Amino acid sequence: MKNTKLKKRFRMSPMLVVLLGFLAVMSVGAFLLALPISNTLGTGEWLPFTHVIYWATNGVCGTGLTVKPTALIFSPFGQAVMFILIQFGGLGFMTFATMIFILIRKRITVKDRIAIQEALGLDEMKGVVRLVKNIAIMTGIIELAGAILLAPFFCVRNGPIGIWQAVFNSVSAFCNAGFDVNGTPSNPYGSLTDYHSNAGILIIISVLAILGAFGFPVINDALKCRFRWKKYRLHTKMVIIVQLSLMVVGTFFFLASEFNSLAMKDMNGGEKLLNSMFQSVMASSTAGFSSVNQTDLSSTGRIMTCVLMFIGASPCSTGGGIKTSTLAVLILMGICGLRGKDEITVAGRTISIKTGLRSVTVLFLATALVIFSAMIMSATDPNITQTIGSANINNDVGVYFFECITAFTTTGLSNGAAPYLSSGALYLQAVIMLIGRIGPMSVGMIFVRSEKNSITYPNANIMIG
Repeated sequence: MKNTKLKKRFRMSPMLVVLLGFLAVMSVGAFLLALPISNTLGTGEWLPFTHVIYWATNGVCGTGLTVKPTALIFSPFGQAVMFILIQFGGLGFMTFATMIFILIRKRITVKDRIAIQEALGLDEMKGVVRLVKNIAIMTGIIELAGAILLAPFFCVRNGPIGIWQAVFNSVSAFCNAGFDVNGTPSNPYGSLTDYHSNAGILIIISVLAILGAFGFPVINDALKCRFRWKKYRLHTKMVIIVQLSLMVVGTFFFLASEFNSLAMKDMNGGEKLLNSMFQSVMASSTAGFSSVNQTDLSSTGRIMTCVLMFIGASPCSTGGGIKTSTLAVLILMGICGLRGKDEITVAGRTISIKTGLRSVTVLFLATALVIFSAMIMSATDPNITQTIGSANINNDVGVYFFECITAFTTTGLSNGAAPYLSSGALYLQAVIMLIGRIGPMSVGMIFVRSEKNSITYPNANIMIG
């Protein structure tokens, strides 16, 4: 009897298993990145502890912020370690673990299935193992196709190394990681700024990022229904409509706000449209590649980038943010509230009050986390805007919000602050990334015990607004 009570007391929740799994992989990744064989310094030095923890967290969380240029600081071995961390981060701990269990033919228990369900944010446990198998197949096909399509563009410009750049960028784009190995001594943190006029590369990267942002259940549903819109689940329709709407609106918004800005003033009309589209897709999918310098964006453009990053991608995807379905439910709640309805309804369906409460909770936790993080960063690094050295953002407190939002949403678009941040600020960003990758709601559930009320209490009327 006592043993049973002890087991119940110390039984780990599924989300705690996921968190510990991420921390374990981050620790191993950080150790490998710290090794002298991982860097190009050539002096047998180990990389700083703070930096490797930051890099490993970025890789596992699929963020793409970096304190040194990935292409220049890491040796082929170090780049391979980052590549594996990015792939792991895109698939997630439970998905990766399940794939290994399947390969070694280990039995997947009910507890494992519950953990997979929680990690993927699914409503039911049925079919989770089959979905994981489909995820592995879809990921391999999409990333391979992306690498094959990108290879000619990179090889023509950079020679044989272009093959590795194509593979790395394809995986990074689909996993919405934002890491790249394109840096050069003259443009170390350039991302894709040297390719801002290359429509082929920008469009292929955008398509990969969009597919990653849609999420595996959406892609699976589309394939299962053979792309017949009427047969799609409500979740699939909602995700596609919201995600594409944000990208289209963002494209024309950036085209208008950045038409004469520092970021695009030297481009022709076609290039401005192309790069506006790319900026919108990278922000809303939280992929994090950039074809223009983020410090050169107008204040309006940076605010829009923050909004798109904060909303982010879709559930069970490789992207971050509060998620498009959360935004959709919040909008529907607002519409139903204005109409005086007691239920959340859409397309002949009723969305449960529980889903509505979860959406509000996610929004509240995310907003609170970003605000408090920005306040802490402004205290630890009060002069960061001057340190960055861009007249366009000098004394702009919005930089703190931008850097915290890009960390929470695991986007990786940056004003270039990471190389100049203090150790405290780097650790702060690492924590924000981890919470953003797992989800603020999921992290909260680790510390708060869920309760099911069997008692119905009387209604209480409270004045609102």
